[in-house]
Amino acid sequence: MTRACGVLTLGSVLLTGCATAHGPRRLDDHVTPAPWSRVAQLSPGARIAVATTNASLRDRIFVSADASQVTVLSLDVPSLPASAMHELRDMAARHPNYFAALLTSGALQQGRVRLGRDGLFVSDRRIAALAEVVETLPREAVREIRGPVVARGSLAGAIVGVWLGFSAGVVPGLGGADEGVAYAALLGATTFGGWLGYHWSNHAEEGVVYRAP
Repeated sequence: MTRACGVLTLGSVLLTGCATAHGPRRLDDHVTPAPWSRVAQLSPGARIAVATTNASLRDRIFVSADASQVTVLSLDVPSLPASAMHELRDMAARHPNYFAALLTSGALQQGRVRLGRDGLFVSDRRIAALAEVVETLPREAVREIRGPVVARGSLAGAIVGVWLGFSAGVVPGLGGADEGVAYAALLGATTFGGWLGYHWSNHAEEGVVYRAP
């Protein structure tokens, strides 16, 4: 029973790993184009690089996207403290829908940082205008977006999954189950463990999210 519980616990860890690997799938860097629909799959607060028709790749923080535009936070604001950028990124991750309203009303504040129509303030000192911090880029102006994409699982992950599946699959046989039942349990658990381990080992790395035709 203890062995079975341990295997189930490890299995739940694998399932949790599967659930955390999300976002646009990795494409070959030479693939052109990469569809715009992938941009909306990014997580708010993700670090990305954006190239436009007027500029090469520049670091940005992803906020949100729809079919016609993408909203990002600029990292190019002079004299912006690192702690304030951390707060802004956290705002983007927690409240991405609030940024659209900043152009007309309201404000966002977290810690010493406040962002509103009147600009970006850190400890009540104005650092920049709103447009210098929050950029809304029309789709036709964006040439490429690079950022965290989900790469496929690894052989090592599959091997770990097979081992865990085998460990779970032998339990019925060790417990005296019928030979046919024990064999089916071993085969099924090992196969499922390998599949689960492969998908669990999906991981995020930098790649092409969007590339214009």
